[in-house]
Amino acid sequence: MGDKSWLVWGLVALALLGLWLLQPRSSRPGEGLFPIVGRSAPAFTLSGLNGGFDTQQARGRPMILAFWTTWCGVCKHDLVLLEEFHRRYGDRVVVASVCPERLPEVPKIVAELGLTIPVAFDPGAKVTRQYQLSESLRYPFTVFVQANGVVGGVWAVKIEDLTQLFQLLNQSGIALTP
Repeated sequence: MGDKSWLVWGLVALALLGLWLLQPRSSRPGEGLFPIVGRSAPAFTLSGLNGGFDTQQARGRPMILAFWTTWCGVCKHDLVLLEEFHRRYGDRVVVASVCPERLPEVPKIVAELGLTIPVAFDPGAKVTRQYQLSESLRYPFTVFVQANGVVGGVWAVKIEDLTQLFQLLNQSGIALTP
């Protein structure tokens, strides 16, 4: 290739980079990936451990819903982190978890992790699918619901620590300071 072709390719690459940089960026976690972001959170009542969970318990308060499975190590990490958050800030934000499978294994895991947050059973993943709205479910995924009942964000990977959790809450429209 001659010197001019490198210049042309360089200009094309620069133009593409400019277009990419000018695209609007979503500040809400999961927006564009999870269609539920920006919609009303589906109401549900599920039995389970530590009282199960009814979304009416959170009426008028922000809510964190952790969807998890028994075989997912990252899910367990997130549950421990959310339990810590719940113990510190549970008076300000409702925290609950939903497990759609291997329900006989759940009590042992809950005991091992020392969870006091509600653990709701979702046999057949009916509620889980209402929140994820996709053909193939992925875990973990954590849903942040604003006090007005609107899903402000969804995070579908590991939550590293409480600092990141607070960032996700704020990006999801749930203003909270440690």
